[in-house]
Amino acid sequence: MRRPPARRRPGRRAHLAPSPAGTPTPADAPTGPPAGPATPDSSTPPADPGLSSTVLPTLRPPVKPPQEPTDQLRPNVIGGQLTRGGSGPCFGLVADDGVEYALYGRDVGTFAKGTRVLVTIAPLQLRIDCGSGRPVSIVRISEVR
Repeated sequence: MRRPPARRRPGRRAHLAPSPAGTPTPADAPTGPPAGPATPDSSTPPADPGLSSTVLPTLRPPVKPPQEPTDQLRPNVIGGQLTRGGSGPCFGLVADDGVEYALYGRDVGTFAKGTRVLVTIAPLQLRIDCGSGRPVSIVRISEVR
């Protein structure tokens, strides 16, 4: 009965078997080019070339401002200018698309007439008259600087 091959322990030398040329070599040595640290060859590109040397195209500045708003806002977020300001709870707003809103929001802050704002709105659940415009409730309002 044959014994299973012994495991190699770190730091121990492998069993040497004679090679066809008569020089002893490790029995488990791979055949082929010698292993070792590879030296970079100047004709071989590196594995990670880094940043590209290609110049990216750039857009030319616009000739005139766009006719339509270019910011893509969620449907419940509107931007515009306050037409009725104060400490609330009612505000008037003309959105960038020209729609007039009657905003209602308690404890949302004080805003002067003419202030540019970004408003997250929700349907108005109360029967409150905040003036002309589409009645909506303020979820969040912030000044655009």
